[in-house]
Parts: sequence; structure tokens; C-alpha cells
Amino acid sequence: MKTILFVATFMCLNFCFAQGNLQFNQVLLLSASASNPTQWTVPAGKTWKIESMGCYASYMFVYFNNSSAFEYVGHYANTTGAYYRGSDAGAIWLPAGTILGHSSSNSSAYRWFSILEFNIVP
Repeated sequence: MKTILFVATFMCLNFCFAQGNLQFNQVLLLSASASNPTQWTVPAGKTWKIESMGCYASYMFVYFNNSSAFEYVGHYANTTGAYYRGSDAGAIWLPAGTILGHSSSNSSAYRWFSILEFNIVP
């Protein structure tokens, strides 16, 4: 009886604190070239999971909400000079309303982000 009561209490508390479920929506490939200062905003009711990123420069600065988040120095990929974020790096989750920005060591370098977009279902 105590076990059933414990499990029932645990389940009720779990539902009370749940923030919603994630439902896959789409795959995004966001890219910028030349000196394009494009920024992207995570839409309301969505969350983004950055799976991979890369640039044709030795490093790239990544910004969240117009504040420097980190300097990205990727792995050398091939003879064309491309650098990318390795598969051994963890994913980066961005909540709704977050602004994703970037700049690189070479202002004309091509930069890209591979992102999974999820709907937040209450």
C-alpha cells in the first residue's frame, strides 16, 4: 500500500512540475556568407537544439542575445579549409526568444548551423 501511495504521489508531483513535452517540428540549416550579419530568433513556443556548426575560417564567435557566448574553434575537416563542430561535442539547447548571432575571423567566410526545431506541447 505504501508503495502504491508513493508512486501515486511521485506521479502527481511529476505532472505538477512538467514544463511541457517536445515534439519534433523540422530540421533547419541556417547559413550566412560574406559579411552578412544575419541573426536568427527562436520562435515562441519552440526550442532549438544546435547539433552542429561550422565555418570556412579558423574560428567563429557565437552570440546569444547579443552577448558573446563562446569562441568556436572547430576541427579541420578537409583541404578546402572548412572547420566544423565535432560530433563529440554536446548539443546546445536554446529556449524561445533567444537570438543566435555569429561573426568569424574571416568576414567573408561561409558560416552554418544545423538545428533541430521542436514544438513545446503543454
